[in-house]
Amino acid sequence: MPRTLLRNKEHLMIDEGGVEIPFDKDERRSVTLVMRRGTRQTTGLHWHENKTEYLQVLQGQALVTVGDRTEVFGPNDGVITVPRFTLHEFGRADCVIEGAGSREVDLRIMEWTEPSDGAKEVFFRNMLGVIIDREKGILGNIKLLLSLFVVMQQHDNYPVFTKGPALFGKGVQSSIRRTTTYVVRGGLALVGRLFGLEATYHEYTPTSLMEMK
Repeated sequence: MPRTLLRNKEHLMIDEGGVEIPFDKDERRSVTLVMRRGTRQTTGLHWHENKTEYLQVLQGQALVTVGDRTEVFGPNDGVITVPRFTLHEFGRADCVIEGAGSREVDLRIMEWTEPSDGAKEVFFRNMLGVIIDREKGILGNIKLLLSLFVVMQQHDNYPVFTKGPALFGKGVQSSIRRTTTYVVRGGLALVGRLFGLEATYHEYTPTSLMEMK
């Protein structure tokens, strides 16, 4: 299937929003996520294992969950630190009183990691690339789903499928949650790879970052 040439694009957008990746990058190699007004999409609850992540709201109000805390953040609230293995999620804060005043503007959040190696750019370019180039119909939807899991597995993104039962304590709950993610994400990614899907496409990824494949 021919793929759209996106590796030289500074803005990758779909209906709900997208990402801005300027070529005159700062030393942190940050990217800026955009969630357009009216969308209810969030990042979904997930964690990372290889990097500490940092977030900073540039415009609008964000409803951010880090671990057991959920708060509204705006441009004056500074940097949000997400340690490795910590569950987190963010999206527009339209649904709460504190975020009502920003409903008419796009939410823009700067995101970067430590170490700063360009991995965020590779992840978002390929995640949005497979969405932009998705095929129509049921088979196209299945292929897109598998492609997303191939990208997530390769690029340190662990989505939460179940929080796990709290009955037996946080340790057991966390073990069940992580095991479920490893099995589901790993299984779907394996199926995707068997069908020839890749985590990093040269059409989406600058040549200098292709070694992260």
